[in-house]
Amino acid sequence: MIILGIDPGLRNTGYGVISYQPHRLQFISAGLIKTNTKQAFSEKLRTLYDGISEVITLHKPDVFAIEETFYNTNAKTSLLLGHARGVLILAGAHAKLDVLEYAAKFVKKALTGNGSASKEQVKYMVERILKYDRLPENNFDISDALAVALTHQNQIKFKQLINN
Repeated sequence: MIILGIDPGLRNTGYGVISYQPHRLQFISAGLIKTNTKQAFSEKLRTLYDGISEVITLHKPDVFAIEETFYNTNAKTSLLLGHARGVLILAGAHAKLDVLEYAAKFVKKALTGNGSASKEQVKYMVERILKYDRLPENNFDISDALAVALTHQNQIKFKQLINN
């Protein structure tokens, strides 16, 4: 099973692709979809849609897992992020993928055991679990996206354990 994890953002959207088979987990790809601050809002949304659609076409994931919107004190920021998430989810739905959403605290708890873990702690665990230590140092969008993908993989594993 190929799992695509998404950390949505209007400026930078992180994505991570992993492969999961029973007893085998493998890093496939990760990166950023970047928008330009000079682009009109609608152009930024199109950049996100086109970018994630390209990732979907290239890697052919079975599942699309995305981080839920966190509640920001600035309503406008939350609304703009909601638009970004919407076009990303639309791209997944358009590709006929199962779209699953995970809260940031749930992702942190699933990987580190602590729902309030720092981004550095999440990145550390992603690198250890995937045995991949070449993630960018100062950009957590990619490690957060891989964390979302790993959270979904954990959910699959958990359901398999319960059913056996």
